Amino acid sequence: MNFILNGEPFELTEGNLSLSGMLQQQQIDATRGMALAVNDQVIPKSEWDHYQVSENDKILIIKATQGG
Repeated sequence: MNFILNGEPFELTEGNLSLSGMLQQQQIDATRGMALAVNDQVIPKSEWDHYQVSENDKILIIKATQGG
């Protein structure tokens, strides 16, 4: 299955994966201050374990940073 992650094409080696599973497969630590948007829709963190990644999804990882 192919998808776009932060503008870069990726391929899932396993069939159906949740957003949490995709993060684990890509070795991305789901830290505090992180949000995920799929096809321009923010997915609440409480749904990451259940939301299934689909073919050609456009996933954006947003991380909060400090500064001023």
